[in-house]
Amino acid sequence: MKLVIKVTGKYFDDEGDKSLLPRAVRGLVERGNRVAVVTGGGSTARKYISMGRSLGLNEASLDLMGIWVSRLNAFLVAMALNDLAYGRVPESLEQFIEYWSQGKVVVTGGFQPGQSTAAVAALVAEATVADYLVIATTVEGVYDSDPRLNPEAKLLPRVTTAELKRILETSQSVKAGTYELLDPMAMKIVERSRIRVLVTNVNRLDRLTDVIKGSGIASIVEPV
Repeated sequence: MKLVIKVTGKYFDDEGDKSLLPRAVRGLVERGNRVAVVTGGGSTARKYISMGRSLGLNEASLDLMGIWVSRLNAFLVAMALNDLAYGRVPESLEQFIEYWSQGKVVVTGGFQPGQSTAAVAALVAEATVADYLVIATTVEGVYDSDPRLNPEAKLLPRVTTAELKRILETSQSVKAGTYELLDPMAMKIVERSRIRVLVTNVNRLDRLTDVIKGSGIASIVEPV
């Protein structure tokens, strides 16, 4: 399978053991899968975005702050993978395609202002004709409402992009540092190329093959 894994920036926020992600990617590659990884910026990105906003920077400049941090996270993952990964982090889709042609894992952060790392991951999944775009986040999947605000929120094992849009429409923001699971641009890419999306907890990545087979907790987002 070809898998594109979008890793939440929150994965990089604490100082705990960070071996899960490279270990999971290595295991997937050893089982014959091709893997690309897209990293978010996390709280470090939000910190710089907040400082920039207090200094009056415009949204494009604030996006650049987040992009640079996401690329730093990507460098960390690529170096942890050693010779398994391509040694440079792409800064555009064209560079990604060039690096991907070398047959190694490619790890990337953001590409350009106005484009979330979720949209980057969707573009990468489209370009590689991936079997799954995996959104590795801090929750178990897609819920019928925000589980951070509603303790009664229900996990949805399967959901369409149309249904997901309705769930996110009240909380979705396009400001730097505030993107949700799939922002509007990512959603359009998923729909136009009918990309299958799997949303799961980042801590389940070492069992991703089982999750894809249906023996783990996750949500499948079907494009319609």
